[in-house]
Formats: sequence, structure tokens, C-alpha cells
Amino acid sequence: MKESIDSRKLQIFLCLAQKGSLKSAAPELSLTISAVSHAITSLEENLGVQLFHRSGKGLVLTEKGTVLYRKALPLVVKMDHIRASLSGEDLTDRTTLKIAVGFNFLSYIAPNVVREFNECFPHVNIRMRAVERDACLQLLWEREVDAAVMVEPPDEGHEYTYQKLFNDEPKLLINVRNPQASLDLIPLRSLATKTLLVSRAQSHTIKALQQQMSRKGVKFSDCVEVGSNAAICEMVKLGQGVALMPDWVLANEPNNSMLITKPIEGLRLERTWAFVHTQLMVPNLALRTFKRLCQQATAKLGAQILIVSMLSA
Repeated sequence: MKESIDSRKLQIFLCLAQKGSLKSAAPELSLTISAVSHAITSLEENLGVQLFHRSGKGLVLTEKGTVLYRKALPLVVKMDHIRASLSGEDLTDRTTLKIAVGFNFLSYIAPNVVREFNECFPHVNIRMRAVERDACLQLLWEREVDAAVMVEPPDEGHEYTYQKLFNDEPKLLINVRNPQASLDLIPLRSLATKTLLVSRAQSHTIKALQQQMSRKGVKFSDCVEVGSNAAICEMVKLGQGVALMPDWVLANEPNNSMLITKPIEGLRLERTWAFVHTQLMVPNLALRTFKRLCQQATAKLGAQILIVSMLSA
């Protein structure tokens, strides 16, 4: 009979996968670097597979490691809930969770997270606010929210701590009939004649795009605030402009067969999404579970991003 998987080693594995290095994971786990390394080596030996590629840039999940990550997250969530149920952990000190989130996260990912959370904690209310990145930080600092799911988290230090969820890259959204749809990269200067369609003109991503273009002496001929991704998609189909959209958002929009995304030459738009709270916040079981469910949902999203990238290659 094969040895069962050690739940503690699974938790160490998940933390290491999220942090990306032994040095970063050890303090989070209250373990030494050698203890974390030994636990992962033991887990790999137990499973008979390599879970991480080891390089000078840190640790990256192997294909088998990615499979384990996606399957282990929901298991650990359930184990945490069982442990709390048996120990009688009190949740009455915080019967409402207040979470600030990015707009796309709220639209496409949060509904499933909240649905699963409600199954675990039917008596805990969740209040979610969709705000821009800088507003997330302000709400955290003022203790108006317990945590935030946001792009480009602040550096960890005395004020904030975060768990990375996933990376994405907004690309240029164009009609498949557009002559540029056959290009691998969209020439930056060709955007000067385009109308940029946006849902929010003051979003963190749009401001970052405009700043990068300005440094290179290029800007869009016009920027039109449309209001929703669905409306943006329809206007791009009609040739009324172009837009920025990550692959995973496009994949979740209906009737998207006439649209394609392409990277823009010379621009760096990759973003990191993370679950952030202040160092002063001590997460209770409800908040820890919400974070785990966000990790679980975005682990599935990571696989979706990979598939979309392969199909568009």
C-alpha cells in the first residue's frame, strides 16, 4: 500500500509554489529553509515526480507540479474547514468580510469564489467593492476593507503582505479581419491612428499604457470610455476602434470568435494579481478560506490562460 500524502507537506508545497523561493516561503511557514527543502524533497520522493524546476531565478512548477497545485488547493481548504469545525473556532468576531477587488476579477472570477465560500460559511456576509489599484491600497490603509484582490501589489514590508495569484498581460484586441491580425506583434506607431476603447479611462492599466506610449512619442488619436467589456467587444467587431484585453477576459466573453488579441511591440504590460492585506490584519478562518478559494479559482484560470496562449500561437 502506498503511503498517504502528508497534509503538512501539501501546505508547504502550496506556499512554496505561491512564493517561488525557499527564502520567501520559510518565514511564511515559520520553518527554516532546510526544513522546507527537506519537506518538498520528501513529497517528491513520496509521489515519484519532480514538482519544481530549480534555477537561479527561483522555483517554477513542473507540469506535474501544476496538476498537484490545482488539486491540492481545494483539499487544503476543506481540511482547514474540518479542523475549524472540530475545534469550534469562533467566527463571531467578524461576521462580515469586506473585500476590495479589481473590476475584471469581480466580473469573471468572484462569483464562483463567493458561491463556494457561502457553502462553507453560510452565516458570514461578504461585501465586495470594485475599485482601481490605488483605491485598493487606500482602503486597506484606512482599514475600510479586510483584504484586496488587486493588480501590481505593493512590496512586502512593514505595511502589507500578499499572496500572488496569477500573471496576465493585456494585449491589443482587434477584429480578426483587421489586416494586422496576421502579425505576431502590433507595431507601436500604428496605434497613433487608432481609437482606444476603454471601460474606465483612469484604470491603472490604461494609465500605464499611455505613460509607456508617451515616453516613446506615441499616443492614440482618441480614447473613448465605453463602460463594459461586452460593449467594447461589439464595437471592436464593428471596426470602431481597438482595446486592451487579457486573453482570459476575452475567453470569458460570449461570441468572441471574431476577435483576437495581439501583443504590442516594445511595451511591457504584464501584470501580477495578488491577494493583499495589511501586516496588522490577522486573518481569521473565514478570510483564510476566502484567500484559498481565490487561489483555487485562479489556479484553474492559469491553465485556461495557457490553453488560450497555445491556441493563439
